Amino acid sequence: MMSSNLIMELSTMIPTHSEMLQNHSDQPSGNSTSHNSTNDAFDEFVRCLTLFTCICGVIGNGIVLWLLSFHIKRTPFSFYVLSLAASDFTYLFLEVIWVINYLLYRPMFQNIVNLLTNMGLHVTFTVGLGLLASISSQRCLSILFPIWYRNHHPKRGPMVVCGILWLMSLLLNPPKVYYCVVRMEELPPSGCDLMSKLSGTLMLSMLILMTLSSLILFIRVLWSAKRYKPKKLVILILLTVSVFLLCAVPHGINHSVFNWRAMYNHTFHEISYFLSCVNSSANPLIYFFIGSLKHQRLKEPLRVVLQRALRDDSDLTEDRGTSSRTDTTLDAPS
Repeated sequence: MMSSNLIMELSTMIPTHSEMLQNHSDQPSGNSTSHNSTNDAFDEFVRCLTLFTCICGVIGNGIVLWLLSFHIKRTPFSFYVLSLAASDFTYLFLEVIWVINYLLYRPMFQNIVNLLTNMGLHVTFTVGLGLLASISSQRCLSILFPIWYRNHHPKRGPMVVCGILWLMSLLLNPPKVYYCVVRMEELPPSGCDLMSKLSGTLMLSMLILMTLSSLILFIRVLWSAKRYKPKKLVILILLTVSVFLLCAVPHGINHSVFNWRAMYNHTFHEISYFLSCVNSSANPLIYFFIGSLKHQRLKEPLRVVLQRALRDDSDLTEDRGTSSRTDTTLDAPS
């Protein structure tokens, strides 16, 4: 009962997304009524496009979750992908709830929806960034130091890393939303500044780690492309990171400057939300695209395609017999 009262109290204090946008539009400017109606039409178009993208992404990530949970043998790398699919699925599902609530406009639920989605979106976005940083850095180590990595990397490392990422994100982001959104007008800005700096430092560190690791992987692929064919797993990681840098980083920038009204741009705000949904929706397409390269069988099960895309050659080399049996299984017609 106390938790229910707390949520209701917070939901009455948190400004809705529409109210925050209205505060920006209420600043003195020379905008006309026709310009406002153009903005409204633009908002509805982008959000309908966002809703369609999110629904497709929820379906795609749901298929990946289902296959990795029940139909594909778990490996260290596939555990990372499973966690990333869970993060993307949650992120897109929350976006679907928010967009539907906006399009239907139910004021009695608007505050509660904004409270829950703000916290959930911040948490899952941070976890997704951390997972990509972990995936790219681990693959970078396995290529630069293959013998050391094969002999010393912990088997339970992915589970530990994923647990730490979820814990840090849950510890940092809800207080950030509380101080910077819920109580923004009532409390001194020191709490918001502190949580923003902590969250921003964490995200910037993971972004730098992900970018440097991916850059090393990319250089290594170019360096050895003439002698060796690049592994599908490395190409998959580079594509996933590239899509994140192109589509998700603008969303992170938007969150960083949202409270700086002088730097706020309405069009950039709307497009960044759409691009973040494109990022989370694109990962399943990347997995199935990489898994189907040079395999043009129309009726091939998705399980086989996904398993081929996520196959970790560095682990398979430990057991030649297992590798041969796996290759035969993956390439056998169903």
